[in-house]
Amino acid sequence: MSQPKDKRPAYRLGQQLKRLRIAAGYTTQAALAARAGYGEDSISKVESGDRVPSEGLFPAWLDACAVHVADKTPVLTDGERQALAEFWETLRESGGIREFFEKYATAEAKASFLRMWGLLLIPGPAQTREFAHAMFLAGGRDEDEATEQTDLRMQRHAKIDGPDAAHVTALIYAPVLDYLVGTPKIMIAQCERLLELSQRHNVVIQVVPDTGYFTGAEGAFQIASGPAIADTVEMETLEDHVTDDPVAAAKAIALFEHIRGYALTVAESRKVITEAIERWKARQQ
Repeated sequence: MSQPKDKRPAYRLGQQLKRLRIAAGYTTQAALAARAGYGEDSISKVESGDRVPSEGLFPAWLDACAVHVADKTPVLTDGERQALAEFWETLRESGGIREFFEKYATAEAKASFLRMWGLLLIPGPAQTREFAHAMFLAGGRDEDEATEQTDLRMQRHAKIDGPDAAHVTALIYAPVLDYLVGTPKIMIAQCERLLELSQRHNVVIQVVPDTGYFTGAEGAFQIASGPAIADTVEMETLEDHVTDDPVAAAKAIALFEHIRGYALTVAESRKVITEAIERWKARQQ
């Protein structure tokens, strides 16, 4: 069960920053937004607890509110700044992640095996920074939030690239390689990233060709597994959700293997990805 909004850390931080804004003489969110150089929507989402302020917005907020906007009297003491910074750092470390996703993110960090089915997009841990940023912008996020979410997405690269990397099997639906996210240049780099990953000893990438309907076409999902965690599934549906129910997880694993039965071999998949790169290069001309 989720926490009441007024108990959530992000909301508490937002309310503290709101009180600071008012104490510094910014009577509207728009006034602070203009002074800090960010959109009013960014200020609103922070104060409502819907977003943890980014690495750019947080210090800009404190600097703008350090003294009163009119008479320049001190408003923010060094001790208060330090306390706010420590609170903010704690929230940033916990991710600023969508609440429903926190359970999966925790499991993924401890996982030894990851299975990912990319039906509509390249799976998160395999995305390039530019691809992720363009994706978040296309999804309606403003620049500040898109950057914040991209930073979080890049942290997931550790499960492929880091010293505690998991064994990763990513199944990618072939049409995804031709879905434009951002620009052809971004798509070229993203496909090249997939080729590079496919050479890793801990990564298997297989393309599932578009041959018509098959079981698994209903939605993307990913499964985190390992001796330290219960099998945990994140399903991307109309209402995304996460579960570690053993029965549901077993069904997801079986479905993943079923989808894998439609996949090309690793070598064939590399060929298909290479061909996609050439198509994107042709679109650049």
